[in-house]
Order: sequence, then C-alpha cells, then structure tokens
Amino acid sequence: MNHNTVNRLYWGLTGLLLCLLAGLSMRPSAAAGQTGLPVTHCLPLPPSTGAVITISNEAALRNQAYHAAPGTTLLIQPGVYQMQGFMHVVNAGISLRGATGNRGDVVLDFGGMVGGHFGILVEADDVTIADLTIQNANDHAVSIQGRDRPVLYNLHIRDIGDQLVKVNPFANGSEDGLLACSRLEYSTTAPDEYTNGISAHNAHRWTVRDNEWYRIRTPGNSPVPTILFWSGSSDTIVERNLLVDCYQGISFGNSGHGADDHLGGVVRNNMIYASQPHDVVIEMVHASGWLVAHNTALLLNPGSGLTWGMEARFSDSQGTFAYNLTNMDIWGNRDGANGTLTGNLTNAESGWFVNAAAGDLHLAATAVAAIDQALPLPQVMDDFDGDGRPIGPAPDIGADEYGGAPFEPTDWIYLPIITR
Repeated sequence: MNHNTVNRLYWGLTGLLLCLLAGLSMRPSAAAGQTGLPVTHCLPLPPSTGAVITISNEAALRNQAYHAAPGTTLLIQPGVYQMQGFMHVVNAGISLRGATGNRGDVVLDFGGMVGGHFGILVEADDVTIADLTIQNANDHAVSIQGRDRPVLYNLHIRDIGDQLVKVNPFANGSEDGLLACSRLEYSTTAPDEYTNGISAHNAHRWTVRDNEWYRIRTPGNSPVPTILFWSGSSDTIVERNLLVDCYQGISFGNSGHGADDHLGGVVRNNMIYASQPHDVVIEMVHASGWLVAHNTALLLNPGSGLTWGMEARFSDSQGTFAYNLTNMDIWGNRDGANGTLTGNLTNAESGWFVNAAAGDLHLAATAVAAIDQALPLPQVMDDFDGDGRPIGPAPDIGADEYGGAPFEPTDWIYLPIITR
C-alpha cells in the first residue's frame, strides 16, 4: 500500500468518524422516556409592540406601574429591587417584564412573608407580568381583581405570606388567564395555615400549564390545594405541571361550598411526587363535567388513614378519571359522587420511574404494566414533554410516553472526505 493510498484511507476513515460524531452531537438530548423532538411550550414571549419605558429603580417601577399609559411595557433592568410598597396596575395592556428574559436577573423583594408589603395588585385587563422573580410578599405575589386575559409567564414566585397567586371574584370574574412556564415555591412552608399556590374564584377558561410547584404546604399540614379553582369557576385547563412535596395537589371546587363550584375543565399530563406528608393530590369537589386523565402521582407519605390519592366527592360531582398512573386508590364515588374510572393503574412502584426520588416520573423500561396499555383520548394527544401520543402501538398510562428517539437521517451532518 503506497503513501497516497494510506492518506486516502486515513482521511476517509477520519471523515466517516467525524460524520458519526457530528450525527450524534446533533441529536436532541432526551431524558429516558422521551423521544424525537418534543414540542417547546415555553418559548420566550414576543417583543413588545407598544411604548417601552426602561426601569432601573424601585420608585420609578411603582410609579410607572400605576401611571403608565395603556399598552406600555415597563422593561425592568437587572437587579434586586427592595420594594417600599405594593405595585398597583390600573391601566389596560400594561406589561411588566424583565429586560433580559432571565427571570433570575430581576428580583422584586417585598420585604418579608410576615411584616413585608403586598405584591402586585392588578385592576386592569390584558396585563402581562413576565421574566422576573417575586419574593417575600406578606400577602399575595400577584392578585388579579376579576380582570380578563392576564398573562403570568416565566416567573419565579417564592416565599409569599398567603396564596402565591390570587384571582378574586370581582364583577363577572376573570376570563382567559394564563399562568405558565413558572416556578412557584416555599423554601420550607408557608408562615401560617392559610395558603395555596393559586386560588382562583369565579375564573373562566384559565390555563395553568408547564409550571413547577415545590413545597406548597403549611406548618401544620392543613389541606391547602396547590392549584385551586372554585367559587363558580369553569373550563380550567391544568396540564404539564410538576408538583413536588406539596401537601395537597389540584382541586376543582371546595368542600365548604355547594353545587356547581366548578364546571367542566381538564387535568392532564401532570406529574406529582410526594415524599413529605400529604393529603389527596387530585380532587373534584362539587364539580361536574371534568376529565382527569393521564396524570402520574407517586405518593409515599400519606396522612393517617388515607388510602386513596385522587377522589371525586359529593353527589353533584360528575366526571371521568382515565388512564392515570399512581400507587394509591382512586375514589370515584366518595360521599355519593359520580366519578367514572377508566383504565387507571393504581399499583405503581418507584422502580417504574427514571428517578423517583428526584421527582422525575418519566417512565423507565420496567413500567411494562403502563406502557402501551391505554386507549386514545382525543383530549390528550401529547404527553408531559409534548411528545405525541402514542409512540408505540397504543398510548401509555400516566403523564409520560415511553420510547427511545428513532434514528433520523436528517440529524446527520455530512462532511467531505478528503483524499489528498
């Protein structure tokens, strides 16, 4: 073999190796249980189109929140703002946005869960609050006073005295709200026995999606739902949320109210993990016309006497639990409720999941009892990651569709083979 032949062979093999490495490096990174290219549900919000005021100090921020003309965006520069009072938004179309898009760069600190200031009071329609952190408010981080089309997006809300987000039942209630792509949490617990992650009264067509919720609980383990829609709310969508060590999970309606406390709505593709003491994690109470489908809940520390993790309660409650994956019973007819149970699996084990101790409830290959065991539901065409259902011959039970990423030739980069 002459020198030129050796060179050609060397460069040819080198080029082939680079092709292989490039092809591997261009593949999307996917955790176990994911496949293909999941839909991205948390893209940055589009740039503002109206007037923009750049904010760099606390006094200007509170002043402009109240006085800025309708449609104005307050673009808040990076920093920690030690708030000297609450923020009050009264003009329609105001946007409060962190300048960088990184919610950790702008921190609004209201002084303390006890003894601090109220957070942001919204008394106008079409208000957006995005790309920032709200912490240490003594009441609510954000309170929507019966206003329509609020957008709460890419927020970090932590350590708030009472409910982190409140929707109050003023006028005809709040319509078409969005809480998405945010992290809401307590470092340990609330300061007292009164809190929720979001408590929404008379709220209609709200969507709560793609959020992380951590330790929404009280010191005495009072039954406070993390996500609560009640007082005549309707058509709520709660999807693709992760709840970790919250005392109680998702509730449509409240046991202290009466019939029609919630109408319609869907709870789908949520993952719920509880290692600290907990109550039920999905409950439909004085609620009718709902669907609770393809949720995954691993519940490891139930309260005394608790043997079920999801429930429908009272005779006016009617809806369907379908293809949920959990390790505790689902009680569909508590106190005379009319909850239909379809294809749920209630004997899940920690070993069925990728990393249960870390709250990662994607399916592992060991979850054979859940994989390809559901029937299609038109209301649930994707999963927790946005992967389409089904990946195999049938949908999987629970929030995750298990499957490896298929080989796609379009993922490859082809490099020229050098033959000199």
